[in-house]
Amino acid sequence: MDHVFCIFGDSTAWGAWDLEKGGWANRLWLYLGETHEDIELYNLSISGGTTETILARFESEALIRKADVLIFQTGGNDSAYNRMTKKVLVSPEAFTNNLQNIITKAKAITNTILFIGFKNCDESKTTPVSWIDFDYTNKSIQEHNEIMRTACEKNGVLFIDIFGTLDNNDFFDGLHPNASGHKKIYQKVSAFLKEHKLIN
Repeated sequence: MDHVFCIFGDSTAWGAWDLEKGGWANRLWLYLGETHEDIELYNLSISGGTTETILARFESEALIRKADVLIFQTGGNDSAYNRMTKKVLVSPEAFTNNLQNIITKAKAITNTILFIGFKNCDESKTTPVSWIDFDYTNKSIQEHNEIMRTACEKNGVLFIDIFGTLDNNDFFDGLHPNASGHKKIYQKVSAFLKEHKLIN
């Protein structure tokens, strides 16, 4: 039986700044293309994605592709601190509600659901970031990661914690991984998928 994996996330899941192989998700696609003729993988991530943008679109895109494995990587942009509004982009309360809504809707599509927590960042380059009016801090990222972990445990959904996986030299700009950072994320994700018998 063929399987269809769909990934929904932000610029990290999309593959930003892996100039060697196009990101951890594309590295997974390349591996599956060589080893699993029965698996199709679609990376449907977009730069700037949050739980709110995922919630707005993932159902229709997953149903069109008849997905039976859903992978979500989100949380980093949700946790970003807007220096103009002096608030995080998606409050912890809204983040909790969004995650629950995503999980509820995802379970109507498949029982195989995986959330990947957000990675750490290099705060010397992300407080502030140079290209937008946001700060990214490890404290806020960790808080959102723990909310995600709790939601996954509550709903019996798989969760991969990748916080702390990257060193400062694994970033292109302090926030987005470079090739070595994406390789580390890919290795952790693929090992987890193998451990849970989702791939060989």
